[in-house]
Formats: sequence, C-alpha cells, structure tokens
Amino acid sequence: MFRATAPQRSLFSVENRLDEEKRARLERTWAHAYRSHALSLIEEAPFARYFHEDNGRPNKSVRLVLSVLVLKEVFDLTDREALEQLEWNTAWHYALDVLPEEAHTCQKTLHNFRTILLDDEGAGLFERTTAKLLGAAGLRTGRQRQDSTHIVSNIRLLTRLGLFTQTVTKFLEALRKEHPRLCGRLPEELVERYLDREGYFGDARSSEAPRRLEQTALDVYELVRRFEEHRAVRGMEAYQLLVRLYREQCVAPKMEEPERIELNPKPSSGSLQSPADPDATYGHKGKGYEVQLVETCEEDNPFQVVTAVEINGANESDQHQVEPQLEQVERTCGEAPKELHADAGYGSGENILKAREHGTELKAPIGTPGSEQDLGLGDFTFEAAGEKVRMCPVGAVPVLHEATRGRVVLAVFAEEACQDCPLRGLCPTETRKDRRVLRFTPAEVATARRQTEQRSSAFKERHKIRSGIEATNSELKRCHGLRKLRVRRRPRVALSVRLKVLGMNIKRYVAHVLDVATGAAATAPACAC
Repeated sequence: MFRATAPQRSLFSVENRLDEEKRARLERTWAHAYRSHALSLIEEAPFARYFHEDNGRPNKSVRLVLSVLVLKEVFDLTDREALEQLEWNTAWHYALDVLPEEAHTCQKTLHNFRTILLDDEGAGLFERTTAKLLGAAGLRTGRQRQDSTHIVSNIRLLTRLGLFTQTVTKFLEALRKEHPRLCGRLPEELVERYLDREGYFGDARSSEAPRRLEQTALDVYELVRRFEEHRAVRGMEAYQLLVRLYREQCVAPKMEEPERIELNPKPSSGSLQSPADPDATYGHKGKGYEVQLVETCEEDNPFQVVTAVEINGANESDQHQVEPQLEQVERTCGEAPKELHADAGYGSGENILKAREHGTELKAPIGTPGSEQDLGLGDFTFEAAGEKVRMCPVGAVPVLHEATRGRVVLAVFAEEACQDCPLRGLCPTETRKDRRVLRFTPAEVATARRQTEQRSSAFKERHKIRSGIEATNSELKRCHGLRKLRVRRRPRVALSVRLKVLGMNIKRYVAHVLDVATGAAATAPACAC
C-alpha cells in the first residue's frame, strides 16, 4: 500500500539527541544541505501506481529508498556498503531525516526499486529531479554543451579465443543445469575442454591460440548443428548466444562434415563481445557503451548541471545523437537551449538544421573542404533559410529556383551572365541545356556556412567553453565509478548511469548550498572533486 513520507519530524530526531556543539558541526556538513534542499527534490507521487491503493502493508518511504540509491552513487558504494551507512551513519540519518532505530532497509528493497526504475531506465526520475533542481537553484539553461564518453559494463575484455571459449562454456553450463541428460550424451573430450577443466582452453599462449581457436570454432559448429532441431534447447538464451556467435564470427562450410571452420576476417562492430553482456558492442574507443551527456554552460551559473543523459552502443556514431538529446533537454528544462556546443563528431549540415527546428543553434565544427582554391557554396550568398541563392561570388542573380527530389534545389543562372565570368573555371555550377545550374541542399548550405564561420576568431573564442564538459566526464569516472560499472545489459547500464549522473547533479547542488551558507570551509561529500 502506498503511503507518502510524513512531513512531520519527530521530537527524537537525530539533531535533538546531540549536544549543541555537535549539532552545530552537523549543520555545517553536506547532510544538512541535503536534508534542507535536496531531499524535497525527490517526488514520491509518480511511484504510487506500483502499489495497491488501500490494501496491504504500508510501503517503505519512497524518498528514503531513492535517496539511498542516489547517495550510493554519490559515494560510489556497493549495495552492502550503502545499507551499512544507512544503518549506522549519523550523517545519513540526519540527511535522510530518519530516526536511527528506523534507519534500516534490506537489499531486496533496493533491488525492487531498481526494477521499478527499469520501466524507463531511470529517465523519469532523472528528468523530474533535475528539473526541480534547476528551478530551486535558479540556473540558466540557454547555453549548453554535449559530449560522449566510453564506459564498460561488468565484463571481462575477451580475446577472440576467449569469446568463443566463454560462450561455449556458458552454454554447456546452462545445458548441464537444465538438461543434464542431453549434456551427458555429448562427447567426453568436448565436455572436458570447457567444463571439467574450466577456463584452461581459453588461456593459451599466443603460439597455441590459432590452433585452439580452430578447435573451438569446430565445437561451436557441432553444438549449433546438434541442437538446432531441439525445441527446448533452441529456447535457451545461452544457445541463442551460441548461434549468434556462429553466424557473426564463422563462415558456413560447404560440406556437411568439415575438418575446419573458416572464420569471418572482419566481424561487424555490433557483433557479440561478451556472453556476459550481449548488448555490449565494439567501437573505436573499445568494447562497451557510449554515454551521451548534455550539460549547462552558462558563465553566470554558480555550478553546472547535466540536463540529458543517454546510452548508445560503442559502435554508434555521435552524428545520430544530437536530436534525441535535445528532446530530452526539452523534457528536463521545458525548452531546448539557444546554443549547443559540441565537438566535430556531432557537426554536420543535417544536424544543424535538425537543431534549428528545436530553436537551437548547434555550434560544432565541420571538416573543411578539400581545396581552398576552388569556389564552394560558402562563396555564394544565400537567404537566411539556405533554400535560395541571392547572388553568386561575382554578383550574378539566379533567374529561378527549381526543387527536385530529396530537398535538392537547383539555382538556375542565365548562360550569358556566366559566359565571360573570370571565375568560370573554379565555379561549382554546371551547364545543363544552355543554362548554368548550381545544385545544392539546405544541409550543404549549412555545412558551407559553418566551415566559413568556424575559421573566425569569434567562433573559436565562443566555442572554447565546450571543453569544460571533459571535466564532467572525468568527475563521473574518478568519483562516481562511471568508467567500469557493477552491472551488465543495456537497461541496467542505462539506469546505473542515470543514477550516477543524478547523484553528481545533487552533489554539486549540495556543495553550492554549503558554500552559500557557510563559505568555502564547509565540508562537502567526501567524494567531491
């Protein structure tokens, strides 16, 4: 049964059990700032739908449990360590406004609440709480910056031989547990390689690895073929991973009883990287995931806050992450920023136009043209929307514009106007049916404009603020355990990342409140960087 946390404080609360001097010291710590300003940011009403309206035992305080999950990430603790702090730490009792004798919950409660948050991977909690924090702190959000950083879930980084060995071992362990009779019918030497002498086959010297990889590929082929008609085994996740490994890494043999299995020389970047986390992919930064962050960067803000966070595969380009992040910023802040600074990985004419539809000017550099001697679209004068040419570099005006498929526009110039042009040999226009035609799209115009703009000192000076988000990436990894998570699979990874980022936002807010109230001598959370 859902019950909101009672706002009435007890006469026997923590501060009333301490002498005056100790109470004064406690009020100069992060715990006081958290209780006074951060605790109320967590909304309980959205969680009422997960409980019965009027029947059953009253729930554990939603605000208490969510605060434990947030503080767990603030201090980068395990579940066990966080529950110990809740049980015995006076500062936590004070921060969470709970009586010492009631400061208890079990690991199962934390697990259940994380399961609830998995409904939307924690996005709702992050956006609602951050929105309230922005309002409480009076932060401006008109100027923001975006970047990505690489993370790894709780997996081993396997070689190709290790990947094959671990996937086969995982399947055989599941088969022995769920279908022991089927496992008992397998060849004895195969079972011995992966189960009776677990792990040894994958730990090979470099000289032995190719031979063992050939044998393991044959074993994968034999197991996939043996059970492909067995309905119960086909439904096992471990078998499906084995099939996925075979399809992605191996070339199907031409004969029925091959002596060796040929391996795919270049598996896809989205191929299986670990049987422990099938959602992990491979990119130029390595195996794992990419975290997309958007952060405020207004110079007059006393501190900055991450307003959007998303997870994507390590093999996915940043080019596709501008619009989704702007949509999340709109949900968090109520509107998109006026300016969004990002590195060249996000820069393209298409993204500039998509951002503009949200009322945002995307400030991201774009690769320069191949030759500066030839004329380009940047040398032509366009209307503001970039859909019509006003004049060419020598002042000639097009006689008409024609729209074609795919948003391609043709600006038509009279042939006689271009006949004696001194720049004709360098001009990007072409002759079509006795007329000169300039072919372009609005995205190409946006690209050309940016390539011209980014060479200016004004653009470079204003864009310097983008690099500040690198410190946020570093803070999350050094202080909050973002570099290597304790969870696996994409939904849990996304939830863990959002809780860590929310914890960092709250930590910064708490540190700011302390600075305002008591000055720089105040004690912030121990993990503050």
